[in-house]
Amino acid sequence: MDKLPKQPTTMEKLPEEILSDILIRLPAKQLAQFRCVSKPMNALLSQPSFIKSHLHRSIHNNDEMFMVFYSELCLDGEIPIIAHPSHSPDIENPNFINLPASLTIPPGYTHSSIIGSLNGLICFGLWPTYTVFVRDPIICIWNPSLNALRILPPYTIPASLGFEGIDLHIRFGYDPETDDYKVVKFSRLFQQPASAFESYFKEWLEVEVYSMRKGSWKLINDRFPSHVGWISEFAGLSIIGSDGHDGHIHWLCELNGKITKHTIVAFDLATETFGEIPVPDSIPQYKKDRTKLFGHLSGNLCVMSYMEDGDIEVWVMNEYGVAESWVKHHVFSQFSGNIVPLGFILNKEFLLQGDKNRLALYDQIAAKVNSLEVIATSRFGFDRVKIVSYVDSLVWIAPAS
Repeated sequence: MDKLPKQPTTMEKLPEEILSDILIRLPAKQLAQFRCVSKPMNALLSQPSFIKSHLHRSIHNNDEMFMVFYSELCLDGEIPIIAHPSHSPDIENPNFINLPASLTIPPGYTHSSIIGSLNGLICFGLWPTYTVFVRDPIICIWNPSLNALRILPPYTIPASLGFEGIDLHIRFGYDPETDDYKVVKFSRLFQQPASAFESYFKEWLEVEVYSMRKGSWKLINDRFPSHVGWISEFAGLSIIGSDGHDGHIHWLCELNGKITKHTIVAFDLATETFGEIPVPDSIPQYKKDRTKLFGHLSGNLCVMSYMEDGDIEVWVMNEYGVAESWVKHHVFSQFSGNIVPLGFILNKEFLLQGDKNRLALYDQIAAKVNSLEVIATSRFGFDRVKIVSYVDSLVWIAPAS
């Protein structure tokens, strides 16, 4: 009697190790659909260990990309969000992600800004019309791969006090000690004198921290250092997503009354306290027309110093927090014209803003420049463009149950 042929083994009946090895190679969007197959499949794909392994594999396999946001976030949907894969940055994919359909923009909110991008999560804010000063921004955390959006609850201290000026600062970071994503929010209060063209720093207001794991805001005891008067945030085209990965958020700052004297303020996401990291000794001695930018290179802090039509210096801190470990790694002097450095992205490539509304990636190893075409800059202006680091991810945005 002939034996009946073996029935094919379903995917769910495979040993968990083999099943995990198969699933981990699939994109997050497809895995999100698999969660609906069965409870065991959903349980496997929801395991923190699987989510972390999937993320680490995406990063290790060079699956990272950078996305070009025009007008920061394209609320009207007219201008696409362009994605560039790290292995072929000259390739453009205008259909990689779209704003979530669940995003309902309240009346009067006409502007937006990218706050941060970490491990596949993008934090952004919706802002009211500039003439409306009584409304606070709405902060959201979004996973484009899962098409999941979380609108954060209101915070305690308002961003607008009405009678005095407010500079609002919001940042996004990841705390590996608690596996938590946090939003840090604080404000700089300044008095408006008789002249409309001047303002005087008064104080830093209380700091609030949102925990995605807990789903709530809280006020912390520590405040931004009082001897710091200004945060040197580049208002134009810039890279979002290089900071906040290692449990710390950083700001390059100017001391009160000393525009050529800089310090790096660091916020520890685990202890929720502020500290300072000195910049290289040689940088503060430069003339004030030499611009400084803060960034990261291969996981280390770096400070870029440059002059128009001059060289570009890159200093790297080899040991975190140790002032003596600053080393001048690069001096780029081969560029000419109106070149503005933006920082390092993807495979240690140097992103530059050049003439004629173009971006360029400089490959240090091959000593080669790849020009990137940037569309719609004539309509929106180069200062409305943000470069956002991104990686496919299963990280969920709901608070832990």
